[in-house]
Amino acid sequence: MTRMTFFSFVLFSCSFFAFGADNQPWLVESEGRTAIPQRQRMLWADSMMSKNITEICGEPVIEIERWVNAPPKDLRGKFVLVEVWATWCPPCRRSLSLLEYFHEKYKDELVVVSICETDEEALKNMAGTLKLADIKAPLAVDTHRRFSNALGVYGIPHAVLIDPIFGAVIWEGMPTQIGAELSDEVMTRFLANLKNPRVQERIPEKAPFEFKATQPDPNKKYRPAPERGVSAAGEGW
Repeated sequence: MTRMTFFSFVLFSCSFFAFGADNQPWLVESEGRTAIPQRQRMLWADSMMSKNITEICGEPVIEIERWVNAPPKDLRGKFVLVEVWATWCPPCRRSLSLLEYFHEKYKDELVVVSICETDEEALKNMAGTLKLADIKAPLAVDTHRRFSNALGVYGIPHAVLIDPIFGAVIWEGMPTQIGAELSDEVMTRFLANLKNPRVQERIPEKAPFEFKATQPDPNKKYRPAPERGVSAAGEGW
């Protein structure tokens, strides 16, 4: 099964549920702000669909500065959901509850990792009902946004779902965007592919990529995070 054959199989099985109806509002979740009408699925990053981690990052490694809690034990044979976010971003904080739900429900088929672009002090003082101690899914910090930069992210939260055979992106976007959510139903259909014998026989002995805690290059200029107080749509909160 080639990479494109695998993607065609997986995406066809999930495409019916991957997109919602048009003209549904995208909830910005900010005080005194009305919902923005959504005319189509929107993406605040470069599209990386079908590209593997080596093609995206230059090597089969997603770099982070450090882990805040326990790192993932083993990526082999599992889909991996990675979200980049920041503590100051209300939609990001809302998305954390969805990540925790996926982490708990699908722990045998899915690894969920969130990479925060703000530091641990900001995590300790994060606003909202979900606090640092409530985050059980693997949580990392990378204030230099290396994975975000590789994805071309300019609006957060942004997530990618990575397949277990090629280490390639099979879903991308804002998980809670109304009308284009990474819903429970969508996730279930993606993960159901692991039951297919043709998929199982192609899973490699070693995971196709890894996470690695490294220090950023002090001589390299990294793209800054989206400006605080600006929504992913580029509009002020």
